[in-house]
Amino acid sequence: MRYQNQRVEHQDGSWSTYHLVEIPPEKLRFEDLHPMSSYIRQQDIARMHYARARARGEKAPHIMTWTAMQTDRRAASTFPGLDYTIDGETIISANSFITCVLRQLLTNGWLQLHEFISDTYDWRCEIPEGNDAWQVRADTMTRWLEESIQLDLYPNIERGTYAPRIFQDFDIRRNFVRIGRCDFIRRFIQNHERSAVFNTSHFLHEHDDLVSSHSGYGDAIGLMVSEGTILRPPIYRRGCLLFDGERWHARIMSMADISLVLPGELALRPDDAGDYRFHLNPRLPQPISIYTRAGHLADRDRPLDRTPTSPACTEYTIVNRQIVSWKRGGGLHIPQNGFILSIAESALPTDAQDKIVNDAWVEYEFADDEWSIASGIQAGPILLQDGQPLLEQAPEREEFWASRMLDGQHVVGITPVNMSLSASEQRKARTALGIRADGNLLLVSVDGCDPAASTPDDSAGATLDEISEFLLEQGARDALNLSGEGSSHLFLDGGLANRPSDRRGRAGVIYERMIPSIGIVV
Repeated sequence: MRYQNQRVEHQDGSWSTYHLVEIPPEKLRFEDLHPMSSYIRQQDIARMHYARARARGEKAPHIMTWTAMQTDRRAASTFPGLDYTIDGETIISANSFITCVLRQLLTNGWLQLHEFISDTYDWRCEIPEGNDAWQVRADTMTRWLEESIQLDLYPNIERGTYAPRIFQDFDIRRNFVRIGRCDFIRRFIQNHERSAVFNTSHFLHEHDDLVSSHSGYGDAIGLMVSEGTILRPPIYRRGCLLFDGERWHARIMSMADISLVLPGELALRPDDAGDYRFHLNPRLPQPISIYTRAGHLADRDRPLDRTPTSPACTEYTIVNRQIVSWKRGGGLHIPQNGFILSIAESALPTDAQDKIVNDAWVEYEFADDEWSIASGIQAGPILLQDGQPLLEQAPEREEFWASRMLDGQHVVGITPVNMSLSASEQRKARTALGIRADGNLLLVSVDGCDPAASTPDDSAGATLDEISEFLLEQGARDALNLSGEGSSHLFLDGGLANRPSDRRGRAGVIYERMIPSIGIVV
C-alpha cells in the first residue's frame, strides 16, 4: 500500500488537500461496523441534531432519541398480546413497531417525562379515554424503553423543577431520531489493526431520510456483498465496485439485476427464466411487482412515496434481508432504505403468504448465474468508465434525486437527499475509488469544509469533475464516487490522515462522524 498527499492550488486562490492511497486488488474488503455503546451513539447524534436545531433558529430545542436493537426481533415475540396493525399496516419488526408507537405518542402529545425528588425520571403516557389499544401499546413501550435504557432526551429536563415535560407540538420530523447501525471508525481502529480504513456507502443522515418508521439514522443504502453473500440489495440504479476474485469492475446495478428467494424457496426473478417473474416499478399493475422510491422518476420527475392502490394484492416492506411489515390493498409507504414487494392474490401458492410472514426473511442472488462476486459495494455516481468521464451522463444513468421545493411544497428526495448531480460543481469533501489498468485500486480522499464554518486552515474540497480528473491523471480507468462531506474519513496505520469536514457550525472545531460501513485494507 502506498500513500501520498498533495496540495492543489485553484485559480480562485483557494486550495485543496488530496490524499491518495494505492491498494493491491486482493487487499480490499468491505465490512459493516458493529456498534458498541448505545449511550455514546445517543449522545453524539443528539448533539449533532441539537446543533442543527439551533442553526434553524430554535432557542431551546430538545432532541429525543431511541437506539434500535442491533439484532432486530419480532414485535409479537418482544411485546406479546398487542395489536400490531396500525393504519392497516401490520408491523413484524420490533424496531419498526417501537418507532411507529413513539411517533404516534409524540404526534398526539401523549408522552410525558416526570422527575421525582430522588432525581430519577419516569416516562408516562396520558391517552384519552376510548383508545384502549394505544394505552396498552404506550404503557408497554415506555416500560420496555425505561428498563432497557434505550430512550433519551437531550438536553434533559432541568433538575429540581419536578414539573412534567409534556411533548406537545413536538417536531418529530426533525427532533426525533431513531438511531440505527453506525459507529465511529476510530472505535473500529482501536480494536482491529488494519493498514487503512475509510468510508464507503451512502446512508440515512438527514431529516428527510427518516420519514419512515422502518428507517434509522446511520442505516446504509446500496448493494453490499461480503464473502460472496449479498447482505443488502441494490435498491436504486447506481454505480458499484465488484470484485470477482481477481479484478475489480465498475458497473451500474439495480433490483433488475437481482433475484429474490422468499421463504419456502420461492425464487422471484426479473426475467422469464424462472417460475415467478417480478416487474420493477411497473406503470400498470402486475402479478408480482417491486416498488422503490425511484419508481416513476423518469415520467413524473419526483420520487414515488407510496405504492399504487390495488385491492387484490398483499404488499411486504423489505429492509436489507428482513421483511418488516405487510399490508393488503396497496398504498404502502416506501422507506428510503427499503422496497415494497407487491404480490397479487393468485400469483404465488396459497400457503406462500403464511411462510413469508412467519419467516420474515429474504435472500438475494445475482440474476446473471455466471456472476461470481466475492465482494462489492454500491454508492455512486460512476465517475469514469474505460477511461472516459461519465458525469454528464450520470443524471440519466443513475437514480439520484435531491429534496427540493415543487409547486410550493417540500418534496422529500432519495437518499442522499442533499446530493444533486446537477450541482456537482460544488467543492466539498469527497472520497472516491478508482481502478487502474494494472488492476490496482486508487483511493482518493479530498479534505473539505462547510463554507459557513471554514477557516484559512481548511481545504476547499473538490467538485466531482475535479476528483474525476485527478483520478484520470493518476492512471485510473474506472472510478466510483463514495459517500462524502462529513463522512469522508481516512485512517492509516491507526491514525487519522485526513481532516474531516463536519464542523456543526463551529469554525475550527472538527467532529468525526459515525458511519455504517467501511472499506478496509488488510
